[in-house]
Amino acid sequence: MNFAAIEGSGCFGKFTVAKRRQARQVVRQAWQAAAVIAAVLGVAGCATGLIGGVSKDSAPEVKVAAVTKRAQDRWDLLLKGDVKAAYAYLSPASRAVVSPERYRSRVNPANFRSVKLETVSCEAESCRVRFWLTFDHRLMRGVQTPLEETWIFEDGQAWFVYRE
Repeated sequence: MNFAAIEGSGCFGKFTVAKRRQARQVVRQAWQAAAVIAAVLGVAGCATGLIGGVSKDSAPEVKVAAVTKRAQDRWDLLLKGDVKAAYAYLSPASRAVVSPERYRSRVNPANFRSVKLETVSCEAESCRVRFWLTFDHRLMRGVQTPLEETWIFEDGQAWFVYRE
């Protein structure tokens, strides 16, 4: 049987079109399944973060480690001048009361030079972080001052409590 005879009977053309459509449908279904799996894993990852995160019931060492990292990360952002990113470290209650614009106007990291973590002490629901902040004043350079921050645990994360 030659190609012309197969094509003339119409079988060859229908066969390839049908197979192509079926292959496209299989690929489409595979992509849809992959999207569903990715969504499920994403939601499960978020839930695991909340369940496996830090809470008031966590061990003291876990609390201290989490707060130390978050506090240092926040101050690293402030030293770089990224006030917008540092605002994200504020507790949900602090963000509800203080707008990003107000926070930006009250926190001026332009004169901050360095920060040195001194101690982190945690209780059941909060932690106190003590720093030494070095900054430049308009009359003096390299002024060092002690700083104390309060951090709380909510939704599996440590959050900075902003006080004006």
